[in-house]
Amino acid sequence: MDKKTNPDLRIAVISDPHLGFTGHINPNYYGLSQQGDQDKWFEYALRYLKEKGIDALVIPGDMANACSYGRKDMTSADFAVLEMARLAKIFRSVFDGTDTKLVTIYGNHDNLAQPREKLNGGSSSPWEEAFGEPYTHIVEKEVKGYSFIGANWSYEQEAAEIIKREALKNPDKPVFYIQHGEIKGTTCDTHNESLSSVGINNVRDYDNVIAMFGHTHCPITNECTIWQSKDPTAPKCTVLSCSTFNYADSVGDLVRGENLMTKHALYLTVTGKEINIERLSFWTDEMLSLAKGEKTEQNMSKCTRSAGADWHFTLGGERVYDFEYRKSRAIAPEFPETAVAGLCRGDDYVVIFFPAAIPLDRDDDILHSYYAEAIDENGEVVSRGQICTEYHVDHSADYFSPYYQIVLTGLKPDTSYTFKVYARDCFGKMSERPVIHYGKTMKTKNWILK
Repeated sequence: MDKKTNPDLRIAVISDPHLGFTGHINPNYYGLSQQGDQDKWFEYALRYLKEKGIDALVIPGDMANACSYGRKDMTSADFAVLEMARLAKIFRSVFDGTDTKLVTIYGNHDNLAQPREKLNGGSSSPWEEAFGEPYTHIVEKEVKGYSFIGANWSYEQEAAEIIKREALKNPDKPVFYIQHGEIKGTTCDTHNESLSSVGINNVRDYDNVIAMFGHTHCPITNECTIWQSKDPTAPKCTVLSCSTFNYADSVGDLVRGENLMTKHALYLTVTGKEINIERLSFWTDEMLSLAKGEKTEQNMSKCTRSAGADWHFTLGGERVYDFEYRKSRAIAPEFPETAVAGLCRGDDYVVIFFPAAIPLDRDDDILHSYYAEAIDENGEVVSRGQICTEYHVDHSADYFSPYYQIVLTGLKPDTSYTFKVYARDCFGKMSERPVIHYGKTMKTKNWILK
């Protein structure tokens, strides 16, 4: 068996599962009629990962949703305790009889359980009750000789000396550091500066540290979710923003219906000094059928192919995921030369329909989003809109429409506009050949009140 199929270590990373209370509907996090029963989807993903023979499951926080949504019988802290315990129970039920270890930390949601020193009058803390081990601010675990260090929410500063000890112990071996808040100045940087400014100071000096965090909910099609730097004065570590198992988000209010149903994960393998990262997306039969316009019972899970190419680098080798380096090599995505757009018109808005752009062949540059604009007769851009591409599969997937749509609002009635649609990558490079459509809004309806 070759090294690629027989790695030294297999790791799955599922961040932000946000297990809600069973059967609830969360209007903030789920689309219309999307039930918040994450347990089944989480179990499906774990069963798939079990088949891959993972040695460790890493969860960088927000195991629980911990939101009561106006319920009077339970507090958010109560939910944090129960949901965290449910996650642990699901893990045990799937991996019972295996050596797979769970490495998880408190995020800001499940951190609500942390002050609960006693559970139901007993002698155990919520953490001990769920995981069968004492709670510590810093989690230390060894898996097949590899070190995993996790910092619970708001205790990141206490991990510095432990990371230093483990990183210097064997410089040719990766050390995995996990925190929930983003590590500022590295990947997508979608939240404010105060959340986790200490994180980068913990790991900056060690090129064998792979730091992972959650919290941002960025989609896995964003190439900026993996970070390295070629600058000799910059941090030496590798950083991963681990996307999310529950509702993907993105910078700039990019919206796409499927983002409410995303189930993302990472699959890492270590073979000597070679690190390979595969991006996974889990979809239930129900989700796939809805995408086809059909209805069916939710009865199983599917894992699609990676949402783009795998990431691969050598520990201590070339810094291939340097942002500026990749941006300089990025290729703007383009539409087919025969691409045309259609228009659905209102009096002060339009819905513009357009075909998918041509998938890029580059391993480190994939289609990220579409941008549309309305231009008036004076050449002024008067309305803008954008959407993320499908988060989980490429455009060739036969269960998705080959067409997309963007709504442009704030237009004048009975007015002609030029509409342009661009495809772009995560570095902001836009197609040189946009899809162009010339159209006119409808006349204002004249309502007569009697």
